[in-house]
Amino acid sequence: MTLRRSALPLALPAVAWLLAFWACPLLLVFSMSLREMDPVTFVVEGFTLGHFKEVLTDQFHIESVLRSLRLAALTTLLSGLIGYPVALHLSRTKSERARAVFTMLLLIPIMVSLVVTAFAWILILGPNGFLNQIILALGLSAEPLKVLNSESGVLIVLTYSFGPYMVINIATALDRIDPAVVRAAEVHGASAWQKFLHVTLPLSFPGILSGGLIVFSLSAAAFVTPYIIGGNRVKVVPLQIYNAAVTSFDWPIAATLSVVLFVLAMVLATVVARLAERRFAGWLRSAP
Repeated sequence: MTLRRSALPLALPAVAWLLAFWACPLLLVFSMSLREMDPVTFVVEGFTLGHFKEVLTDQFHIESVLRSLRLAALTTLLSGLIGYPVALHLSRTKSERARAVFTMLLLIPIMVSLVVTAFAWILILGPNGFLNQIILALGLSAEPLKVLNSESGVLIVLTYSFGPYMVINIATALDRIDPAVVRAAEVHGASAWQKFLHVTLPLSFPGILSGGLIVFSLSAAAFVTPYIIGGNRVKVVPLQIYNAAVTSFDWPIAATLSVVLFVLAMVLATVVARLAERRFAGWLRSAP
């Protein structure tokens, strides 16, 4: 009890920071979603649920929400499929210098601004970009691929930008696996595939789950990549929020879209996390 009391003052700055810069803005956004505002005078008055009805019944807004969640889910899936082998290789690298180099390479997409990253990818994915030049030189296509201003281009750049979070989380989980557990499976005659399937993969699941939640949340809220790579043609919720708030000055609709995306992303991530935990817990219990 004494230890808890002594640690409480240390947590107060973090709690105050979260209340001031996370909880309070979120409450203000939710409050704005329930208000009426004159776009000319910016006078806010009254309370209404009509904005939620408009967003949840308008086909354009519904498609934007579904597109945002679909891109976030695909980005998470691709990040896991590509990132797991990379994380496995990183965790099995014995040389400290090689691990440092690999880690630095992984951190480059995180350290570089998303705006710079997006414009760099335009040079790669554009009609005369590096990718199309290779495809045309190899005769794989008679004309340049239309990757820019499309969901596929946005998906590629989102995976590049946020995939390192998945790799880092999985690598951390792999590093925490006791080598004695793997050796015990080997002593009992488990093949390399059986060791991976019944030991390594289940024990690294916390890293997959935490990395997946981070990538999904960041991808669902991404604005810069869909705006630059999608050319404002890939209509996702963050772009709709920007257009409503800055172009048409419809702040209540922008706030409503923010609340809807936040709630749906949180609910979907929580449900998937719970189902995955139960599935992998049963898988781990049934492992030989």
